[in-house]
Amino acid sequence: MLSVLLFGAGCGDPPMPPSDAEMERHFATHEAAFDGIREVIARCPYGMYYPPYDRQDTACLKGVSIADRHTLDSLLEAIACERVFYFGKAAKKEAMEKSGWNGYDTTCTSLAIPYFSHGYSTGGTSKDFVYDPGLGSNPDKHVTEHGDLNEIYRRAYNDTTLYKRIAGDWYIRLEHDN
Repeated sequence: MLSVLLFGAGCGDPPMPPSDAEMERHFATHEAAFDGIREVIARCPYGMYYPPYDRQDTACLKGVSIADRHTLDSLLEAIACERVFYFGKAAKKEAMEKSGWNGYDTTCTSLAIPYFSHGYSTGGTSKDFVYDPGLGSNPDKHVTEHGDLNEIYRRAYNDTTLYKRIAGDWYIRLEHDN
């Protein structure tokens, strides 16, 4: 009986990602907090994410002051999100120099703030808030201004990464992997 209940519980439709309109409203309501996160992250020379996953995870704190940690904690709480992912300017520059390619602009820090995620280790769907000053001019990134990203990916239902501008250099990113 228990196995039948567990099987039935896993057979429902997956949850739907929030609509673009819902994410745009959330962003507009909390735009000052999103910009505050961007300003703090721009000061962080290293790191790839914040906050740490546990007490032993201290590598992500390199170059993040105690005051900035408190600020990020309150801003993430204000936007009801748990984490921010980024590649700090100093870390980005060091990686480019090690690779021997110095042509990438390391003056801007891009970041992603997960808002919705559902799936497994090998596939799933996520929608994030992304700040990336170079995204609009990157020919490898698909930025659309028309239609809801959920509807676009559902029509093709293939591995997809889509972007939609919210305001300035802020975007919604939908990623779907089968």
